[in-house]
Amino acid sequence: MLNFRNGPFVIISASGMADAGRVKHHISNNIENSHNTILLTGYCEPRSLGGKLLAGNKEVKIYGTWHEVNAEVGSIRSMSAHGDYDDLCHFLACQDKNKINRLFLVHGEYEVQQAFKVRLESKGFQNVEIPEMHSEVVLA
Repeated sequence: MLNFRNGPFVIISASGMADAGRVKHHISNNIENSHNTILLTGYCEPRSLGGKLLAGNKEVKIYGTWHEVNAEVGSIRSMSAHGDYDDLCHFLACQDKNKINRLFLVHGEYEVQQAFKVRLESKGFQNVEIPEMHSEVVLA
């Protein structure tokens, strides 16, 4: 029903990077209106819809349809919910390194994953892996 409302209102919706869920529908329905603002919080991976909007793309493809970006796009970068290196290292410090057979890094940009892998290996974690997207791993 939000698609048919007139007048000012605020939609608060969630999907980190604006690539899935209701937020993607809200953006699709409101992105071409110059009276609207899309305010993204936290980090957006550059290839995601949120990343493309933050990069200033004038057109974006949503659900197979191209949309002109007429809405104002803004950002609040200080609200990321992801843990950083120190948070994740603190969590892993409670684990017995000898009982961890394999450690998978599956989130974040590849360059950051590589640096984190080096950091984890320097802390004594073995078999830190960065799997390819859509790869399958058999756990035995």
